[in-house]
Amino acid sequence: MAVEKLYESENYIIVNKPYDMYINSDDEDEKNTVTHHIAKHDSHLSTSSQPLHFVQRLDYATSGVLCIAKNKSAAARAGKLFEGRLTKKYYLAVVRGHVGFELGDITYPVGVDPLTQQSSHRMLAVFNKSDNTCEQSREAHTRLLVLESGYCGSDPVTVVLLKPVTGRRHQLRVHCKAIGHTILGDYTYSDKKDSAPHRMFLHAIRLVLPLHSEPLDIQTSEPFFIDKRFQSQWKSVDIFNKYRTKEAFRVACDVIDRPYVIGVKYQSYSAND
Repeated sequence: MAVEKLYESENYIIVNKPYDMYINSDDEDEKNTVTHHIAKHDSHLSTSSQPLHFVQRLDYATSGVLCIAKNKSAAARAGKLFEGRLTKKYYLAVVRGHVGFELGDITYPVGVDPLTQQSSHRMLAVFNKSDNTCEQSREAHTRLLVLESGYCGSDPVTVVLLKPVTGRRHQLRVHCKAIGHTILGDYTYSDKKDSAPHRMFLHAIRLVLPLHSEPLDIQTSEPFFIDKRFQSQWKSVDIFNKYRTKEAFRVACDVIDRPYVIGVKYQSYSAND
């Protein structure tokens, strides 16, 4: 599967990462990596003759916009924006079930599942702040905007826009599971039950990096409805926010960026004290 370059300068490469692909690997025989497609296999190492710096991460199963710095100073500039929560990241997802609200905030803390701490590092949402079973839990915040409801085959699903305000490991997947709407095809967070779909339907569709000398706003095309396997099974029920064109999607981003929206059914999820 090809890795599409969306943008390149002397400081950054931004690509559209395919689903089910690693970012990098220490195994030089592993060809299913972003670095194998765009650079040398060891480019993620400081000892490489052409080192690259990954200022963000995407899960193996997640597709979409991935920012890579070409030098340390560029990585530091971008890293400060991510750490300071000055970037804007928007993800498109298809979740199971029909979501019963239009706009929501999910603020359950996220930590490491102690049962998988030495293996897969599966994460957990913390529903009660006094619960100490979850390892290294940290505050987490995701905003969710419903775009369209429908059916994938006979299964009710909802297309949603997700905006992670914080950047915890597996945050979007954990928060969707926590509110009862796992991401379609998420084998890990469906407790290994959701194995029928050919991919996990989570895509990093837009990244805004307000760099002082090189402001970036990179967006991919809508990824799911160009997939014939998904499109052939899709039946729409209701469209709440248009999103399939670049212009329409940016309007949806403007909606999710607002602290509140008049006339929209709102839901908040937070941990009990």
